[in-house]
Amino acid sequence: MKKGLCSILANTIVSLLFIFPALCCAEPTTIPADSKSSPGKAVEEPAIKEGRPITSDQVMSKKHPPFGRGMVCVECHKVTFDAITSSTKQYLNNYPQLKNEAVWKKIEVFLPGRERFALSTVYNNEPTATTVDMVLDKNEKVFYVVCEKGTEKLYQIKKNPKICAVHYAGWTVAGGGKKEWKSVQVRGTAEVIPSGDPRYSIIIDKYHLARLSKERAVLRFDLIRITPSAIVYFDTNLTDEKAGIYQRWERNK
Repeated sequence: MKKGLCSILANTIVSLLFIFPALCCAEPTTIPADSKSSPGKAVEEPAIKEGRPITSDQVMSKKHPPFGRGMVCVECHKVTFDAITSSTKQYLNNYPQLKNEAVWKKIEVFLPGRERFALSTVYNNEPTATTVDMVLDKNEKVFYVVCEKGTEKLYQIKKNPKICAVHYAGWTVAGGGKKEWKSVQVRGTAEVIPSGDPRYSIIIDKYHLARLSKERAVLRFDLIRITPSAIVYFDTNLTDEKAGIYQRWERNK
């Protein structure tokens, strides 16, 4: 009888050891920044422990077990993503966020002049991605693009002003160096400004043309004014500031 009881107790303890991580991984509360058991702890080989399924808008419990630096939820949990709550949103929910204006200052530093972006436009449910030079107007918090007249993206913007744009810098396999990354993901609306618009002359001066005169630009280019509604700033160095590597700036925040 005693032997049977011991066997039952042993099996119960083993079961609890497997269940415990799943019970404490997804309570709707944030984890304190100064928690001694806070996740993200650097380890040589992070342990994978299966947790219970979670939704992508949940945040970590104070009881969440420590996990290896760089690990993400999907390594231990089955997560349902959708168009609103995404993997990036999980970072924004679970790691310290800077104030809106502080995020903007970092965006300004990252985009000091004419920077190369991939710009995405959509027409008839078909996306088009092109590379463009974008200039940030720090006062207006908008971007300007010079674009050849008659191009596909100008036509698409006139039909559908919603755009996305991305600028990236950092480590690559070919380039080597320190493994650091930075990027901005811009979401917003675009407006085509033709050369006959009274705003054209002022904006073209802000763009700082490099290869041709202003007189020729009027004949050759239209302008695009991009008003971002939100920008996700990504910077792996933000861990040094005890902040999340993903930060979100919002225009109306």
